[in-house]
Amino acid sequence: MPRLSDVVANERAHIESLDCPVFENSAFVPPRPLKTCKVALISSAGLMKRKGENVRGGDADYRTFDSTIRDRDLLINHISVNFDRSGFSEDANTVFPRDLLAELADEKVIAKASSKNYSFMGATAPENMKVNVDRLAAELQKDGINTVCLLPV
Repeated sequence: MPRLSDVVANERAHIESLDCPVFENSAFVPPRPLKTCKVALISSAGLMKRKGENVRGGDADYRTFDSTIRDRDLLINHISVNFDRSGFSEDANTVFPRDLLAELADEKVIAKASSKNYSFMGATAPENMKVNVDRLAAELQKDGINTVCLLPV
């Protein structure tokens, strides 16, 4: 993610003009010990399956990826003049570090890596995502996931 001072002037002006949404509850919980964390990844890269439904800017829904999907079957749809996708084309773990998460679980640093991970389209107004975020939160709780790693793009 670039520093705001490095963003081209017209894009910087656009970003600076955006209102920051205020949500009714923005709960904070103290971190739990890593060894008790059951972790899922949530990316804002607009990831999709190679033969899956397309993701567009403004889409508020999320995509689910089980652990069996191969990196070569992941596509990234987040497009911005400020976003360099070359790292992703070399190694999907630069955007969606599933291998690292699995290593942390294998080495018992964390309790468990989720068998499913998720991606939203980052180019979406946060207030439009609330219904889907709540739906995903319920799914994560049902699956016993108690920690997420948010991966902004």
